[in-house]
Amino acid sequence: MDLQTHKPVSLLNTRQPEEVTKWLKNYPAIELITRDGSKTYAAAVTDASSAILQVADRWHLLHQLFEAIKKTIVHLLPAKWTPSSPKESVVPEKKADLPLRKSEVQRMQNEEKRWKRIQQVQSLFQKGYSVTAMARKLHLSPGTIYADLGQTEKPNHQRASPYNRFRFLIRSLIQEEQNVKQIEEACRAEGYHGSLGTLTNLVAEERREVRQNKPATISVRQKVIHIIWDFEKGYHRERLHELHPALLKTFPQLLKLDELVRSFRNLFREKNGDHLLDWIGLYKQSDLSFVQSFIKGLLQDLSAAQLSIEMACSNGPTEGQVNRLKTIKRMMYGRAGFQVLRNRVLYQWSLS
Repeated sequence: MDLQTHKPVSLLNTRQPEEVTKWLKNYPAIELITRDGSKTYAAAVTDASSAILQVADRWHLLHQLFEAIKKTIVHLLPAKWTPSSPKESVVPEKKADLPLRKSEVQRMQNEEKRWKRIQQVQSLFQKGYSVTAMARKLHLSPGTIYADLGQTEKPNHQRASPYNRFRFLIRSLIQEEQNVKQIEEACRAEGYHGSLGTLTNLVAEERREVRQNKPATISVRQKVIHIIWDFEKGYHRERLHELHPALLKTFPQLLKLDELVRSFRNLFREKNGDHLLDWIGLYKQSDLSFVQSFIKGLLQDLSAAQLSIEMACSNGPTEGQVNRLKTIKRMMYGRAGFQVLRNRVLYQWSLS
């Protein structure tokens, strides 16, 4: 790609670094290239000429940080969090078992059936059975056997509802002895767009939990990821607090992650690559393993990462031509050779 005209100039029929190095040596006037984090291409460019500046792609750097933050949050936050609330002092109901819905009974039976199978698989494995032998004996696929061997707790087949974020509000309104109509008005004011039947089921479940003196269970992982990675809106601390008042007290690492993301993003806004070393020094000793892996990758490609912060050019035009290349390949149904593909990629429409 020509980074000035944003037009493709050539297409190689190989990924071998030797061929890339050979092609680059034919064009000694090249002073700068952009690329992704491929170590193969980085080495190929260095072999061609150590004077060529290599600029890492900003999108790939931010995507790698996003994956590190996402994995960290998944590791910190449970899928279903039950916050402790000292204000919950509801008197438990006297052993009055409330009837369950038919679908819920079926789900619990399926969970129990699968848990027994998992325990059987793990028992056979401890006795020395191979995966193939267990698959043959239990009439299961090897993939199912591997999945069962990795299971450490009883499975939960209950599907996460997109309206789980309203459970905390519903619970508080129930404790204030609000009726369904009042709860519906409050939830819709907070952005609930579901049906009345779905809301009624949520209210019934929360009332059952209140009667049995069980704390509310909520799912906040995706919301936390969205807030921390949101570069457009501010007030992250307030928005995290709105998810639940006890969230930041229970998981204080979230504020550290939020500051980490904000400071890294500011490096690109300030266009000061020298500050990258300060950022790395600040978080290098972090106890967050996924963040440490991200920093380790930065250090292995430090000069390219610094240039991506300082310079305006990016690998975006190249990525766009890669998508165009894939579209052309699909249009050709794999029936044409490389030369035809190359001609179509390099062909330029003329409006004159």
